[in-house]
Amino acid sequence: MEETLCRTIVKTKDYYNTWIIEDFRRVKNEKIQSSEFSGTTDISGKRLTWSYEYAPAYESGNIYLLSKEQGIKQNCQTIIENFPKPMGGAKPGLLGQPNNLFVWALHFCDIAKSLSSDGSLMLRFKVTFLTPVSTHCPAMKHTPLPELPLSSLADNFAKMLVTKQFTDLTITVGQQSFRAHKAILVARSTVFAAMFQHDMKESQRNEITITDVEPKVFEEVLRFIYTDKVQGLPQMAHELLAAADKYDLARLKVMCEIQLFQGISAASATKTLLFADLHRAKELKARTIEFLARNLKAVSNWVEFCRKKPDLVAEIMEKIASYN
Repeated sequence: MEETLCRTIVKTKDYYNTWIIEDFRRVKNEKIQSSEFSGTTDISGKRLTWSYEYAPAYESGNIYLLSKEQGIKQNCQTIIENFPKPMGGAKPGLLGQPNNLFVWALHFCDIAKSLSSDGSLMLRFKVTFLTPVSTHCPAMKHTPLPELPLSSLADNFAKMLVTKQFTDLTITVGQQSFRAHKAILVARSTVFAAMFQHDMKESQRNEITITDVEPKVFEEVLRFIYTDKVQGLPQMAHELLAAADKYDLARLKVMCEIQLFQGISAASATKTLLFADLHRAKELKARTIEFLARNLKAVSNWVEFCRKKPDLVAEIMEKIASYN
């Protein structure tokens, strides 16, 4: 039997935007608009600029997605990743003049819980542009193709870590021992690879003793090596970043840098800068210097910091000078 088949595929393109509203309590009753963001919306390369608007309402603040583009109507869906999803989830809508696309309402009680220590409100958006694409294949026999199964690689490696099947290495950390697979450690870490490629006692005895990492931290390092995931990142971000630096785990290091910067405040900024400098966390260091340059008056231990770290102070002063 012959049939005509038409298939419509929805192509999607995601963008992630962060909007920080400083001293939110002072401006929560005012309408505020973010700066503009831009990107291509579909496979044709069509560009679009958009921004976000906060508008106060009864016991909440409404968030809208705006675009000043003329003659463009674009299907899109927007969520705020660091706030509870609204009832029924985020709904797609049409963006473009004269439409201001409603995203969702943020209740003031939820906002209050999310304010940083210096009173700033951070909104992390994910905006997805949706473009239907139709393909037409006349007079063909329709035989459904099998669906590609989801990758089980991470789950399989996690199972190997839990079951300890075929492990060939013992790692002693404090009073706790971990079993692991040499080949996986070598593939994931250049530091572990160097240990086993050279004629070291670790290579000969299949044993490693680690003295400068806490057992609970190393447990998460192992979990990351096997699965690319960690548990308890907000609580152990400093310790995990130090371990990631030591064992050359670049992705884990960036995950920790993001976590630490999201929690930065005037009270913690100098400590964070010292830590970033010590462990060569370049992105965290650069962003912390920028934060200090913009919030210097709120830093209570600035005089002491100037005395202890004149080299870092010079970098902060250079950043301040670049604003003028």
